[in-house]
Amino acid sequence: MYIEARIPLVCTYDSDADAAYIYLDHPLPAGETERVLPFEPERGMFNLDLNADGHVVGLEIIDARRHLPPALLHALLAHANPASDTN
Repeated sequence: MYIEARIPLVCTYDSDADAAYIYLDHPLPAGETERVLPFEPERGMFNLDLNADGHVVGLEIIDARRHLPPALLHALLAHANPASDTN
């Protein structure tokens, strides 16, 4: 069975660290992340955050400018500085 759902996601971007975070559970309760599972260290740093039940609650993307789709990065940057968005 294939099911498609379109739901809004909460994403943040830290330009100083060039890191993005995609929340799969928002807001994350304090102490919700039980374990961080890094993957793809050869091509960049990606971290899956898991809760105590083993559910993925978020995804951290380091070197986000290189790895995020341009439209998502543009939306994050435009949201951070609405005056810079000319569309």
